[in-house]
Amino acid sequence: MKRLYTWPLVVILFFAAGCTKHFDSINSDPTTFGTLPSAAIPKAFAIAEWEGVYADPGNYEVIHSLYCDLWSQYFMDGGGFPGDRYVLDPTLTIFSWSLTYTVNLPSIKIVIDGTEGTAPSANAIAKIWKSYMFHQETDLYGPIPYSQAGLGLLSVPYDSQESIYVSLLNTLDSAITTLKASDQTQTPFGTDDLIYGGSIPAWIKFANSLRLRLAMRVSAVDPQLAQTEALKSVADGVMTTNAHNAFVAVGPNSINGLAAEAPWENMRMTSSMVSYLKGYNDPRMQQYYSPADDDGQYHGTRNGMNVTQVAAAVSLNGTNLSNINTTRWSDATQATTPLNVMYAAESYFLLAEAALNGWQVGGTAQQFYEQGITVSMNQWGITDPVAIQAYINSTSTPIPPNDYLNSPAVATIPVKFAADAATQRQQIITQKWLALFPDGIEAWSELRRTGFPVLYPVVQSDNPDVPASGTISRWTWQEDEYNTNGKAVQAALPLLNGPDKASTHVWWNK
Repeated sequence: MKRLYTWPLVVILFFAAGCTKHFDSINSDPTTFGTLPSAAIPKAFAIAEWEGVYADPGNYEVIHSLYCDLWSQYFMDGGGFPGDRYVLDPTLTIFSWSLTYTVNLPSIKIVIDGTEGTAPSANAIAKIWKSYMFHQETDLYGPIPYSQAGLGLLSVPYDSQESIYVSLLNTLDSAITTLKASDQTQTPFGTDDLIYGGSIPAWIKFANSLRLRLAMRVSAVDPQLAQTEALKSVADGVMTTNAHNAFVAVGPNSINGLAAEAPWENMRMTSSMVSYLKGYNDPRMQQYYSPADDDGQYHGTRNGMNVTQVAAAVSLNGTNLSNINTTRWSDATQATTPLNVMYAAESYFLLAEAALNGWQVGGTAQQFYEQGITVSMNQWGITDPVAIQAYINSTSTPIPPNDYLNSPAVATIPVKFAADAATQRQQIITQKWLALFPDGIEAWSELRRTGFPVLYPVVQSDNPDVPASGTISRWTWQEDEYNTNGKAVQAALPLLNGPDKASTHVWWNK
C-alpha cells in the first residue's frame, strides 16, 4: 500500500447537478498538489462535502455501519459482524484514514489554496468544512497528522489532539469573523455547495454550532477554553430551527451511502433503543426503524452477539428484529434522501449542558432541554404541540426490551426534567443521543466523553484490550503507518498518554 501523504495531481470530474461520486488521479509529482482552473474549484468543494460525510456506500459501511453505529448502539449487526464485539479489522479501518488523506484533504486543500486571497468568503467556508472533517478524524484516533499533512513531506509528524482542537477552534473563529464581514448576499460555490447553496448566514450558524460542539467536547479537560468558545458561539448565533439543519444533497451520481448500504448489513434495532423508545412511547421510533416483518411490532436485541446468538435472537418466537426505516433509507431513496451533517436540536442540548455548567448562555438547562426535544420531534415530522408537551412531561421510564437475553430496563430516568443536576446531565445526553440518530460517530464520541446514555454492555467482547462492560475508546493507528511513516508514529506514541490500543482514551475523554 502506498504512503498516504504523497498525493498525486487531482483531476476533478465535472458532473451533473453539482456533485459527483469520485475523482480520478493521474500520477505526477507525488509530493505536491496540482492546481485547478477557477471554474473547477467549486466542484472540488462539492467532492469534499460529499466524501466528507463518508457518502460513498463502501466508506459509509466500513466507517459508520460496521463500527461507530454499532458502538453507539443505534444498530446491531444482523450478520454477527465482529465489529459489534469490538474487533478492529485493519483492512477495513484503513478506509477512514485513506479517505481523509488521499481524497478529503487533497480536495479541500485545493479549494483553500485556490481561494486564498482572492475569494475570502469561499475560503472561510472551505476552512469551516475542513474543520468539520478533521474533528471527526481526530476523534476516531486521537493524535493524527494535521498541521504538516499535505505539505509534501516524506515523513509527516503527528499533532496532539489538544493542539488540533485548539487549531480547529482558532480556524473557526477566524472563518466566522471573515464571513460576518462579508457581503451576506454572496453565494460562494453556488449550487456546488451541496449543503447550503453558498448561503453565508447559514454557514455562520453552522460554524458556530460546530464551535459549540467542540467547546463542549473539551469541557472536562479545558473548561475555561470551552466556556470562552461556547459563549462566542452563542453571541454569534447557532442553529436554532430545522431550517438551519445541515444536510448534503444527493443525486444519481452522488448517492446516500446509508441508504445504499443499509440493506447489505441487516442494520437491526438494538435492545437499548427498544428500552428507551418504547419506555418513553417515543414517536420517533417509527421514523428511525421499520416494524418487524412478521408481527408489525418493534423488536431489538443486544449488541455484541456472535453469529449463533444473533441467529437465535432473530428467530425468537418466530419474531424478526426491526430494521432501519426502509421507507427513508433504501435503494429506492439513495438518490433522494440527503445525508445528515448537523441538526439544530443538537445545539439546544449543547446549550442545556452549558447552562448546567453555570455558563450564561441565554437560558436555563431545562428550557434548552425541552426546546431540543421539541425541535427534534419537529424534524422527524412530529408536530402536534400537545403530544410533544406530553412527552416532555412524561414520568415514564425505559422498559425491559423483551429480548433474547430477557434484559432488564436499560436505565431508570424519565423524560421529565429532574430536580438534581446529576440526573439532569444524564437526561440531556440521553435525549441528545436519541436526537442525533443516525450519526453514530457523534453519538459514540459523546458516549465516550460523558458516559451517557446508559447502554447495555455488549454480550461479548472479542478484543482483549476492551472488556464487554466497557467501550472502544479509539481506533488504533494503521499498520501501514508503522510500515511507511514509522519514525513519525514512534515519535507520536507519547502523545497518546498510553499504548496504541483501543482502550487508551483520547485527550478529551478524561
